[in-house]
Amino acid sequence: MDQASDGRGGKNAPGQSAGALTEAASEDRLLPLVEAEIIPRLIMAHQDQRLQAPHAPAILARDIAAFARALMENRMTDATDIVADLCGQGISMDRVYLNLFTPAARYLGELWEADLCTFSEVTLCLWRLQTLLYDLSPAFHSNANNTKPSPASERRILMATMPGQQHTFGLSMLSEFFRREGWVVLSIPSPKPGELQDSLSANWFDVLALSVSTDNEFPELGKTIRTARKTSRNPRLSVMVGGPLFVREPALAVTAGADGCSSDAEAALAMAVQLIQQQQDVRMN
Repeated sequence: MDQASDGRGGKNAPGQSAGALTEAASEDRLLPLVEAEIIPRLIMAHQDQRLQAPHAPAILARDIAAFARALMENRMTDATDIVADLCGQGISMDRVYLNLFTPAARYLGELWEADLCTFSEVTLCLWRLQTLLYDLSPAFHSNANNTKPSPASERRILMATMPGQQHTFGLSMLSEFFRREGWVVLSIPSPKPGELQDSLSANWFDVLALSVSTDNEFPELGKTIRTARKTSRNPRLSVMVGGPLFVREPALAVTAGADGCSSDAEAALAMAVQLIQQQQDVRMN
């Protein structure tokens, strides 16, 4: 959100009421308090030292807060500089994705839930973040295994958000990790009615990954999973779920009929490998 457009620069914007200014000032006072409460919790949920260079510093709450503010204020040069500085300290691109991008995205979502920003502001910030993700993709894939697997050993995954979901950053992040590991990935953001079933019936997939963002999407999840299993060409299709809802309440995955849930893209990758191994074990028995 640009200061010139939202009137937070300290001067009355044309046509802005005193009430609006009071609301904006209140928001500015609340934001640091929300940062202090939310960001440390998100770090606890996502901070991980896997693939970290020896003696590399951790990504701190202030890094996430500064990065999120840069996105909100459309200061993309500053956002890119934060990433470059962290990488220069020995922090891997994996850690940047998982311990900076992911908690920043969820922090923006929680600001919206706390009525500290609008849905359109969050959408615009996530679009900026997704653009940055694409820009950094070559660096992220620079150490990928480019050996093409044989058709018999090919691993295939279908990823989708729930129908109508407009925020697809998490799906893009997930795709990056799986493609780097040589998976064949079909990603369907905001699928139309019947689109998932058509894809599952026409193509073989080992795993279906569904991203659920809000509580409102949960009632349809169980039905989506049951229909997916019925229509899948793979009779042993594995289904895993992820997204902010399951970070808060992972037990809901079993309730919905999924085989498991994950808190981030790297955990999802490990779970998918485990689920395929379970499918193979069943075939052998």
